[in-house]
Amino acid sequence: MAMLNVLLWFLPERLALPTVSATVAGSLPRVASLKAAQQPKPEFEREYVCLTIGWFRSPSVVNALGRATDLEYQVKSKVASLQPLHWVLVPPQPEPDARALAEDLRSRGADVYVVTRGQYKNAVSLGMFESLEAAKKLVSEKKSENLHVTLAKFPRNRIGYALAFKVESLRETEVLQAVEAGFEGDFDFIERNACEGVATSEKNP
Repeated sequence: MAMLNVLLWFLPERLALPTVSATVAGSLPRVASLKAAQQPKPEFEREYVCLTIGWFRSPSVVNALGRATDLEYQVKSKVASLQPLHWVLVPPQPEPDARALAEDLRSRGADVYVVTRGQYKNAVSLGMFESLEAAKKLVSEKKSENLHVTLAKFPRNRIGYALAFKVESLRETEVLQAVEAGFEGDFDFIERNACEGVATSEKNP
């Protein structure tokens, strides 16, 4: 009976030891590795890309899209030259004569105005056209009415706006999707470049 009691005393302890040991040996490495995976990289170890997305017609649109990403961003602008318009007009003349002619043409249903500045000041504008053929057609019509008209070029430019971000490379797709979600249409371009000491501006309100 004494031997049996000794066995009953030590046996559970010896049987339990492998179980505890296996649990400790099996759990601790997994928990440690999980915690290590969850730790964010230090700032100096993170990889960044500089994204530029454009062009947009209005700075208000750009700022709204930038705010939707909840990131710091910059607004970049660019002036693009467009094809000039074909301008049909009566050549410059003394201001009283130009105004009298414009009044006469308006009374006959024409949509005209007197140019008030620039190279063609005091000319009477009869219309601007992207199509050269349409402009020439109006010239022919006015000449048949014994009106002295000429063709001129009307230069024009367009200002476009782009969004620029400095983002972690892992968030690149997320940022693009956020901008795309708030914009109806296609982007003219998306540029992805390495960031070379580029700091984003203060976050716009």
